Amino acid sequence: MFGYIRPVKGELYVKDSEFYSAVYCGLCRYGGKNISHLTRWLLNYDFVLLALLRMSLSGEKVCVEKKRCPYKLGKKACACADGSYAFVCSAFGLLTYGKLLDDIKDEKGFSRFCKKMIKPIFARIAKKSDTYDGLRDIVNEGLNATDIAESQNLDSVDRSADGFAAMMKKIASYGLDGEKKLIAESCGYHIGRFIYIADALDDIKDDEKSGNYNPLLKKYENSENAISHLNEIEETLYDSLNAFSNHYALLASNPINAYDRLIFNIVELGGRNAVKRIIERKNEK
Repeated sequence: MFGYIRPVKGELYVKDSEFYSAVYCGLCRYGGKNISHLTRWLLNYDFVLLALLRMSLSGEKVCVEKKRCPYKLGKKACACADGSYAFVCSAFGLLTYGKLLDDIKDEKGFSRFCKKMIKPIFARIAKKSDTYDGLRDIVNEGLNATDIAESQNLDSVDRSADGFAAMMKKIASYGLDGEKKLIAESCGYHIGRFIYIADALDDIKDDEKSGNYNPLLKKYENSENAISHLNEIEETLYDSLNAFSNHYALLASNPINAYDRLIFNIVELGGRNAVKRIIERKNEK
């Protein structure tokens, strides 16, 4: 949905980097074939992490094959995991439509007009994505809870982030049970919390200009004060990354496997890199 979480490939084994690319390729291919060709262009890194988490916790057997890519010459390595891809693409389609509706409500002028024009296209994507019982309700309830919290102009970052985080908790653990469900719930909640707060930090100056709600603006009164408290904001973001890793480690293999190496790299290194990129943009502005 936002695309903040990506691996630091320079810190990966070559085989793990290639596997990550194969998973991205497989997810892109499945979405383009079964949901909409637009999903190939809209797909972001956050959903690749969700796919890896689902593969790891579900124990789905994954094979890597050479497949022809319609957008690149020749064939590429493509990881085949249709069970995980089907669920992740459904969640992606529903969340993308929900995000569009939220943007239409918040934005004004020409940007809002353009998004209203493409709404029917995204509505069709959401309809094709609605293939899992209760998943659309989970997404709608999560986005509605976020809207309610934001409409109350809360100055609590945690309370504002809770609706989105709780939604990701339910999405990550959908269909799982026992210990795996509990671990997926914790991982989903904390990565959802991270994404919400990171997005608030990334948008803080734009929201200040437009007058849109932003929990960091409410807490620190203005963007200048918020940026002067970057260490505090970094700390709460890193708390969620640490919580994700600590809970996922309860089920990691011994020795750790490719899923574990990728997930730890994406969260521990990639998450911190995402925060640094956002802060660099704020400092430049």
